[in-house]
Amino acid sequence: MWRTRGAKTFNIMKYNDKTAERIAEMIEQDLHGVSEICKILQISRQTFYEWKKTKPEFKEAVEEAFIRRDEALVANARIGLKQLLEGYVTKEEKIIYMVHPVTGEMAEKSRIVKKKYCPPCLRAIKMVLEKEEKRREQQQLESREKRPLVIEVQDGETRRQLMILKENGFRSGGALNPEIVTAVDKELEEEKKVKSEERKTESEERKVKSEQVDKQDKAEEQSPVVQPPATPVEKPKPKNLYPFLPPGYTSRTD
Repeated sequence: MWRTRGAKTFNIMKYNDKTAERIAEMIEQDLHGVSEICKILQISRQTFYEWKKTKPEFKEAVEEAFIRRDEALVANARIGLKQLLEGYVTKEEKIIYMVHPVTGEMAEKSRIVKKKYCPPCLRAIKMVLEKEEKRREQQQLESREKRPLVIEVQDGETRRQLMILKENGFRSGGALNPEIVTAVDKELEEEKKVKSEERKTESEERKVKSEQVDKQDKAEEQSPVVQPPATPVEKPKPKNLYPFLPPGYTSRTD
């Protein structure tokens, strides 16, 4: 099928699964761009975007191929960055060939392998450290922005004006609105009542505790402590050092 736009003629190829799979594979391999893929498969760019627009399965396959390609590129970039940060070893091989005297074919005569150590790249290390520092600064900034704003004031009228400002959506002119002023004054009055009740409850609790302590002190004063009489302690008898004596002998300790 051919379609003409202006002076150009485009070949609109019929959609088929084999060509769509080949396009997705070439995108994922990242060997060619979209224009080069279209030339290799002998389709126009218009055909490519027409399929992507009208064929949901083709659109999904192409988008997934782009995602896999980008993931592979990121993985390779991380490997390369790791090598730059840690250092790596490269190998250089030098092969010398010669003509075989019997067969006349080229054969390997010798092989020389050289290893070279490449130290870490200071530029890459600096880039990673700067990126990490920016990330931490961004996290601190976000945490400060999420932290609620707390304003402490000692003056009652200043607090009342701030509450009116908040009630009016932090816009000026709230003090001229009687509904906002009434709502704020009502809230302040309720807060006073709650604080008054709390102070009254605390005063009653302290009074009850004080009365309990006084009763306990009076009880201790009225009931003197009677100590039990001391039990006489018997002195232990001296131990007989000679429990067995011959007849006619007595011990001095008896």
